[in-house]
Amino acid sequence: MSNRYDKMEDYVIALFNVFQMVNKKAALQDDKRLKIISLTIFNYCRYMAKEYEVDLKNIIQQESINLIPIFEYVAANNVELFDFSKISLADVDVTKKEDLERFVLSHIYYITQSKI
Repeated sequence: MSNRYDKMEDYVIALFNVFQMVNKKAALQDDKRLKIISLTIFNYCRYMAKEYEVDLKNIIQQESINLIPIFEYVAANNVELFDFSKISLADVDVTKKEDLERFVLSHIYYITQSKI
């Protein structure tokens, strides 16, 4: 994964809040694909929470999600987001931490920009 930056707790909280939003939308829309994406976000969030000692049980769900820590993290670590119109899933190896991070952050970017 990318290097630690100075707002890792804020980053993990933002990831968790995005997971909750996407998971809720997936349930409301009965969208299996979106449910899988939400679980992928959650698994990455859980990994990062463990890595940086953030207790997910203490996170209070927010009405609005502060995405700034996510975009700052992407910029600080030069994470290249996937262009989903130009790649196939065969190009992504989610067993590689870097690919998983790019995959999750690309989905978060796409989801939050399309206002699902």
